[in-house]
Order: sequence, then C-alpha cells, then structure tokens
Amino acid sequence: MSISSNRKELFRSSTIEDKFILFQLLLDAKDLTAGSALALLKVIHDEVSNQQQVNGFFSKRYALLFASLRYHVPEIFQQVTEGWKSYKSPMMPAEWFDDNKNIN
Repeated sequence: MSISSNRKELFRSSTIEDKFILFQLLLDAKDLTAGSALALLKVIHDEVSNQQQVNGFFSKRYALLFASLRYHVPEIFQQVTEGWKSYKSPMMPAEWFDDNKNIN
C-alpha cells in the first residue's frame, strides 16, 4: 500500500463494521471502559436500527457484542446497562442520547 493511500484511509468515514471491530479489539485488549463501551454501543445501536438488512446480520452481531461484554467483563456490562436504562449516567452527557440532534 502506498503512503498516499494510507493517508486517504486515515480520513475515510468509519463503517458499522469498523465500529464492531473497534469494540471487539478494545474488549480483547481489556482496554474497554464503561464509558467507551456505552458510547460505542449507542453509536452501533443507532446504525443497526437504521440498517435495512433483511437477514438481520447486524442485529445478531450487535446481540453478540452484548453477550461477549456480559461474559468477559460483567462489571462493565452492569455499568453499561445501568447507564443505558437511565440515560442520565454521569459517564455520558445527556445530549449523546438525544436522537433529535445531528452531530457531525
């Protein structure tokens, strides 16, 4: 790969697949915090909800992320589920959960 193509790759928009990979890499490296898990899962959730996939591939993959999180780091899973339920988590600003705002 040439240097110029590497630079282009740095500034491309991330795909839903990239977000799944990032989450799994952080989980595998044991470098996932409750805040980063909640933020990534929220973004992934929004994208999965917007996908028009008939086979439900991304929904299944999303469910597997939660299962993996619950199995490997139950304490972070608990914090994520509590934060998700309340949407008033001290880890995450309330505007991150406002679906009416478009942040670019």
